Amino acid sequence: MESKVISSEYIEPSSPTPAHLRTYNLSMLDQIMVPVFIPIVLFFPPCSNNTANDLHVSKTSKQLKRSISTILTRFYPFAGRAVPDKQYIDCNDAGVHFIVARFPGQRLSDLLKKPDKDLSDQLLPRKVSWDSEMDSQCRILQIKLNYFDCGSVAIAALFWHKVADAVTMVNFLKAWGSANRGSKEGVCPNYISQLLFPHKEELLEKRPPAQLLFNEGKWATKRYVFDSIAISSLKAKSGLENPTRVEAVSTFLWNCFITASLKNGKSASAMAVAANLRGRAHPPFPSDCFGNFISITTASSINRTTGEYKELARKFRDTIKKVDGEYVSSIQGDGGLLGLEKIQSMYAEVPDGADLLSVSSWCRFGGYDIDFGWGKPLWMTTYVHGGSDMETSKYINLVGLMDTRNGHGIEALVTLGETYMPFFDAIEELHDLACVEPSPLDYVHSLE
Repeated sequence: MESKVISSEYIEPSSPTPAHLRTYNLSMLDQIMVPVFIPIVLFFPPCSNNTANDLHVSKTSKQLKRSISTILTRFYPFAGRAVPDKQYIDCNDAGVHFIVARFPGQRLSDLLKKPDKDLSDQLLPRKVSWDSEMDSQCRILQIKLNYFDCGSVAIAALFWHKVADAVTMVNFLKAWGSANRGSKEGVCPNYISQLLFPHKEELLEKRPPAQLLFNEGKWATKRYVFDSIAISSLKAKSGLENPTRVEAVSTFLWNCFITASLKNGKSASAMAVAANLRGRAHPPFPSDCFGNFISITTASSINRTTGEYKELARKFRDTIKKVDGEYVSSIQGDGGLLGLEKIQSMYAEVPDGADLLSVSSWCRFGGYDIDFGWGKPLWMTTYVHGGSDMETSKYINLVGLMDTRNGHGIEALVTLGETYMPFFDAIEELHDLACVEPSPLDYVHSLE
């Protein structure tokens, strides 16, 4: 798929960042976050009756550049640069790299009928893998605006995870969309993370604790979509009272992973779950808090040939309950490395040699509420390509959960080691319950 780059420039904040905000210290939770880039691609239907002619591309691009410049005055760390030791951001207003490209002869509806695994790679500002730990120019955010002949648009962004979690990323995109529509009601981020979880000089030489548990190797990615009927079935068999969609799907995927783990000769497995601290604190932190507000909690199980779905569901719920108000309070403040030790204690419960499956949910984060004036996205994905025969990654056995467009289903992006995926994907019940690599257009009546 050939593209033509129309422009490549840096968009600076519309107002300079005040001198007293020039240095943005990473919070403790930022410091211990793995230094990867998170891709987000939003696919939008035609935003006018026009095709992607020069006038349409120019007018739309100018408006988007103007609105992102305005929003960067609020989300000013995104326009800065990471320093070499990766422990703070120089908020120097160097700007967000912004690329505009056209794909002549391409219609989005054709591309989404059966999305190629490399589609996101072609739409992103640059190729990215889970091992992309730092941009060569220390940029925090890069964006590419992609136009198709039918008038459809794909907005692709790369965020450095050390600075922002998924909630912050989605909040930024919502605010940008709101500004592009001319609304005055966009999110204004709350920068309290550095007060709640102060920067720790002691962490300068430490590896992120989560990084110690990840598996490394060759990998493959597949996308599984569970509709509301499938999720209701999984809820019914969980044995939990009022199970959530995330509990039901996560437990099922863990159960499938156990099968693949057994086939790879492992006797135990564990699930590491990323928990959003904002709503778990007492009182809750504001939803617009900027930065990383994530803690990891774990649950483990002996690998068995017969499914213990209800037991796994209970373990999943119990481990999430560990991240409560008392826990959040215990990792706050200036207590040196006590907060880190509390976080690391969660990992200590994983048995030696256990296979680890890491799960992160973006459900209910409002990704499909992002609106630049063209309506909600047809599809939102964080797809990273499935790897080649020569590629390895330090981060495998990952599951990312996202809402489907109607808000009732769940799309699971599953990245497993190359010797795990064949056994995982061969599970009959998985194929009975989930659609494998479906077209996003299956859930949209029309692109019109």
